[in-house]
Order: sequence, then structure tokens, then C-alpha cells
Amino acid sequence: MKNNKFVLAFDIGSSKIRAIYAGKGLNDTFNVKGFKEIDYDGFYEGKFLNQEKIASIFEDVINEFDLNVGKTIDKLFIGVPSEFSSVHQCEMSINFGDKRKVKKQDIDSLYYMASEKGKRNDVEIVSVNALSFILDDGRATLEPIGESAVSISGKLSIVYADRKFIELFNGIASGLGFGAVEYISSPLSQALFLIPKERREELAVIIDVGDLSSSVAFVQGDGLLGLSSFSRGGGFITNDLSQAFEIEMNEAERLKREIVLSLKGKPTDIYELMLNNGQMIKLSQTAVNEVVGYRIDELSQVISKCIQLFTRQFSSYIPVILTGSALTLLKGGRDYLAKCLGRNIAYGKPEIPGKEKPQLASIYSLLNSALNN
Repeated sequence: MKNNKFVLAFDIGSSKIRAIYAGKGLNDTFNVKGFKEIDYDGFYEGKFLNQEKIASIFEDVINEFDLNVGKTIDKLFIGVPSEFSSVHQCEMSINFGDKRKVKKQDIDSLYYMASEKGKRNDVEIVSVNALSFILDDGRATLEPIGESAVSISGKLSIVYADRKFIELFNGIASGLGFGAVEYISSPLSQALFLIPKERREELAVIIDVGDLSSSVAFVQGDGLLGLSSFSRGGGFITNDLSQAFEIEMNEAERLKREIVLSLKGKPTDIYELMLNNGQMIKLSQTAVNEVVGYRIDELSQVISKCIQLFTRQFSSYIPVILTGSALTLLKGGRDYLAKCLGRNIAYGKPEIPGKEKPQLASIYSLLNSALNN
């Protein structure tokens, strides 16, 4: 990229694409010159519903940001969502023969060995990250460089992206004149940006609930221990409301923004909703909340299964962080999910003045990784 102060990144959500053109600002902030959120058909069960339109979305963003590809900017950063990702763990070792200090080249060699061993035809490696390093005396560390050892082994995490996803966006980038594309794991970038390093020494969990897709990421050290994704999200709640009360989808979306799940009102309590034709209707608060609660119950069951498949010893003290827009914008959504799971859940919010919103976690985490890269 000819201008190394600013990057252009696209966050590929299940119903929205977010684009940002920004650089680093003062005091760990970002200098954002362009930001845009675009609704599109999205993806479902690992397939884009109308991928032919994605290229025009990218082109419109570049024109709106007034970027000259090849001059102003030549590299594109793409966030790879969980639904097009997978994670594999491996362990690599080096024996130095004699005791000496660990060098950066040694760590690079471990990463290289893992990437060579991990090559597969159906996927492409996005990154290799350390879960932990073990010195020959048994000590575990995330900062091995400078330590004295005869040998070192690395517990490493390889993040893959589906090759079809890579081919799609490589083609879009090439058609727009970009000379390079870098792919960044969305769940990993959130883990590294939202969770302080000292808290990542032990297991942490990020639950990202989007519109048509959600994920559960298990985080340790600088990598992902595991990753599960499934086609459920806030769009299903909207659809349930639409069907249950025979209203249009956009009317159901407006109703969803009025719901307060923590309210336990009387049978006579209501929500008022203005329909598209200007008519005001009244809906039972209890009935509406039950529809939404049923879907979150189902969502929590899927999340619980993901957790059980990954580990049977998922202690209650392990941090659980919620991102995405589906439940964080739903009043009482986080607390309802926490009750279903029987765990405390914290919002995953970017520590950026004015941007402390869980629904912005993915795009700003992606931006942070792009700038650090």
C-alpha cells in the first residue's frame, strides 16, 4: 500500500457490509476518513445469497470515499466471518542443541513449520497464532523471546478460510484494480482487540450474534482454541414476530426495537406499533416477549451445545463476551441470554470514545488488526 498511514477494510456481516477507511489517531484512537454500512442479501449456511451484487457495493464505497486505487491505496483488507472459517490446533518444537536465548527467528520458524504442515486444498491459511509457548523446563509463556532454553515448543492455532470465499473476494479486488488483499479472521481480531492480553492467558469466550449467523469463539493467548458457527440470529426473531402477529418484516423490525424483555407487566400491558399504512395497533406485551424469549431460548441451547462440544469443564468464572447487533440492540437481550446460559455476560465494546457499542466491535477490531499488520 503506497499510503501506509491509512487502510481500507471491509467487514462482511451476514446482512450488512461495513467499510472503513482510517488510520491511527492520537492516544490509541482512530482517524476515520470514511465509514459506511450497507444492507445486502448476506449469506446463509455458508453461501452468499446474491454474490453478484457484492462487487458493485465495493465499487460504490471506493467512489464514495474518493479513493484512487493504485495511487491513494493499493491494498484491501477483508474480514473473514466465522461461517467461512475453521480452526485447527497443532504443536511444533525446536531443539537448539545447547542452551541459549530464544530469538524471533525461532518463533518465526515454529509458525512456518505449522503453516507448511497445515496446508490443505479446500481452505487457505489466514493466520497462525500462539496459544502458548512451552520452554524445556516446563514454563509456559506468551513472551518467549529472550528466555534461555535448550528447546521450545509452541501450541499454535491455525485459522483457515474457505477457498471459495478467498476466490470470490480476490476476484472482486482484482477487478477493482487492487494489487494485494489481506484476509483477517473476524473472531480472532475481536479477541485480540476486546480482551486484554493478561485476561487471554486463560480461556475466554466471545459470542457474536448477527442477523443470520452467529458464532462462539474460544480464545486463549494470541489465538483461537476453537470456533463454532451456526445459521441463527436476530433476523429469525424479526421473522418470528412478523409471522406471529401478521405484520411486515420492516414493521416487525420496528417492534423489536420497542421490546423490553426485562418487563414483567400485567396481562393488559401492550406495545403500540405504527404500521406502514399509518394504522396504530396494540399488541400484548406478554405475547410479544414470549415470542422473542422462545427464539433466544433456542439460541442459548445451540450455544450451550457448542460449549459442550468444545469442553466439558467450562467453569462459571470464565469470561463470556457478547458482540454483534442482534441481542445487544434488543433491550434486555443480553440479560435474557445470560439467564438461559446461567452465566454472567459482558458486552464486548471497542474502547474508543463515542464508539463503545458491541455492534461496532467487529469493524473496529478488523481496523485495529489491519493497522497493526
